[in-house]
Amino acid sequence: MKYLNHWKVYGIGAVGLSFALTEFILSLAFNTSFHIMGVDIAEFISSMLSQFFLLILVSYGKILFANLVFYFVLGSILYFISLDLSLSRKTQWFILLVITFLSWIHSVAMYPQLYGEFFYIRYPSLQFILHFITDWIPPLVVSFFLYSLVAFVLVRYSFLFLTQREKNHSFILCQILLFAILHYYGSLVGLFLLAILLPWLHLHWKKISDSKIILFCLGIIFLGFSPYLWDKTQFLIHTRSLEAKTSKPNIFILSADSLRYDKLGFLSGNKEISPNIDDFAKESIIFKDHHVTIPRTFPSWADLLTGEYSMAHGIRDMFPAPSEKKNIGNQRFPTLAQILRRHGYYSAVVGSFAADIFPRANWSFDDVYCPDFNAKILTVQRGLDSQMFFLPILTGSFLFGGNYLVEVDGLSTLGDGKRVMPKWKSAILRNSKNAMFLVAFSSVVHFPYTPPYPYYKKFTKRNYYGKYKYLKFVDPSSDEKPSHEDIEEIRNIFDSAVHAYDAEFGEMIQFLKDNNLYEESIIILTADHGEALYEDIHGQGHGEHLRGENVTKVPLLIKFPKSYPIDMVAKNILQEDASSHKSYSGLTSSVDLFPTLLDYLAIPLPSQKPGKSLLGLLQADAIDTKRTAYSETGIWFSDRGNHFFQHQRIPYPNILQLHKVIPEEDYQIMITDYQYRETIAFAKHRMLINEKYKLIYIPTREGVVYELYDRLKDPNNQNNLWPSGSLGPEMKRELQDLILKESKSKLVGEYILPTSLP
Repeated sequence: MKYLNHWKVYGIGAVGLSFALTEFILSLAFNTSFHIMGVDIAEFISSMLSQFFLLILVSYGKILFANLVFYFVLGSILYFISLDLSLSRKTQWFILLVITFLSWIHSVAMYPQLYGEFFYIRYPSLQFILHFITDWIPPLVVSFFLYSLVAFVLVRYSFLFLTQREKNHSFILCQILLFAILHYYGSLVGLFLLAILLPWLHLHWKKISDSKIILFCLGIIFLGFSPYLWDKTQFLIHTRSLEAKTSKPNIFILSADSLRYDKLGFLSGNKEISPNIDDFAKESIIFKDHHVTIPRTFPSWADLLTGEYSMAHGIRDMFPAPSEKKNIGNQRFPTLAQILRRHGYYSAVVGSFAADIFPRANWSFDDVYCPDFNAKILTVQRGLDSQMFFLPILTGSFLFGGNYLVEVDGLSTLGDGKRVMPKWKSAILRNSKNAMFLVAFSSVVHFPYTPPYPYYKKFTKRNYYGKYKYLKFVDPSSDEKPSHEDIEEIRNIFDSAVHAYDAEFGEMIQFLKDNNLYEESIIILTADHGEALYEDIHGQGHGEHLRGENVTKVPLLIKFPKSYPIDMVAKNILQEDASSHKSYSGLTSSVDLFPTLLDYLAIPLPSQKPGKSLLGLLQADAIDTKRTAYSETGIWFSDRGNHFFQHQRIPYPNILQLHKVIPEEDYQIMITDYQYRETIAFAKHRMLINEKYKLIYIPTREGVVYELYDRLKDPNNQNNLWPSGSLGPEMKRELQDLILKESKSKLVGEYILPTSLP
């Protein structure tokens, strides 16, 4: 009986617990789906259930635990307020319902993409609710109401405590302050400890003197500000000592997934889409014909950060085998972060869902502030998707903060870069005692194109209420071409995402300027690949084919330190337009950045690299018109559909059949079957371009097909010049020689056959 009496004190959170449990069960019952962005994954879920049932159970238990802890503490606060105001249990339930509903409205208005499946796939008859909220209710209105409610309670109990010196009033006040700080920092452990201690703290609260209570409240407030104050103090101390120690420039690579070169305002003429990038362009060198080596995120970054092609290091797709990913950072393929660390640099990478590649290989960054991706995280994310009334709490719609589950940052429908901005700033403030190499990788432009409020309204049509009003649903197996109106809206939401990234970029640049880190730093703006948006027959996406300019051609803008006289160094090469933009019109590749940075820092290359230092190109007397650039396709996720590239490929199964979950690799999703890996490498389309022409190598079951296009006259690659027979053979030999040099391959007839894989 004594044991049971101890547990009775936790009855203070009974209303919160019952509310959380009810909400969890109802959401699970009515909002569970076997689709991701409309794509049926029932087969994947079925295999996961049979192999990893315990893993799924733990994942859903994690969500339930966070739900119960949050509402227990919030319900406990309401319990003590109800004692003061004589509120019934029904009234407490109603207040929790109102808080949750208002948070949901805020979240829908702020991130409508989070609820795209609910409104467009599961319950399309309820779309009018989504449209009404996004059309008529600004998130600021809901935030104002919620903050006013909390402010009223805080002011009321502060006043009552100071005037009446009632212990219950001070207890409620301190309880709210503690909850607010723990919620802001997303500390689930802290909130759990508070939930355990609250009943016992209340029992002993009356013994604490008023002066100690006041000091305790002030201490809580100071605790909330202390992380920022500590970071700022460390930054001021370190930057002063650093200025006396070194002249090494800080290096910042600011990148957006899928950012198209032609979408930037200084090129397109649209002054509204990227004003911050346009301002930055005036102080940078613009490389006008820059291409990535492979239009898929994982291998593209592997190429950039090692200075080697994917056919050399083995990261050819998004799901590398253990033997492939172990190449990154080894003696043969050291990364930029690894080399710069040896020369006194601190390195870090920050990003949202598309940056999940960085925890999955040894890139040698000192700190990685990116979401991970594996089967454990995927099951939590599918569980979160069903919890549509708890998601607003986790994504900051209730008093900001609330990031109790790290899996939230990996949601593909939550590309808001502002959520990871504090991590980027903190990485700079905390580690400024050394020169810095920082990568910031944004996902907001990656499909499903998820600009938050107010950016999703910037270029979209207010009176459009079709499927693509807020995001682009993606099904790689579907070859159905949207209507002309839908395509226009897809391009509009893409432009809105570019505009959202421009705001992120502007905030990062302003932060560097405010902290005197801008002028003497090397700052690079680029992308891992571009994006096809229904030009000609190219469809939408990246990595499936190499036609057109929009998939491999990406921005490259480099601002060198102010003390580096780039205008004098490159005076014979650079072009300058009427808007004072300085540009280099020659062909460049993403593998050029590795030798460029080491060249600037006078660090010897660890081995011969396929790329060239851009400094050497800029210092030349003339543009190298004979230069070529290489690229290849990624993996085909689907083996279905009537896309043109499905008729021009060596077939292999779709990704749901190719992949395996590897428990020994922290449940990473990988392609480990050697035969499939060999087929994927063999089936790739490969491309070589020069300043005028593009040659594409396409292996098929019937033989090798070549396509040759005039890049200048035919940018959409509609007129194949290969049959003319006079222009392509030299480029063909050059492409074959390059592949045989850079990879373990051989020619078997016309086919390029990989002879060895990692």
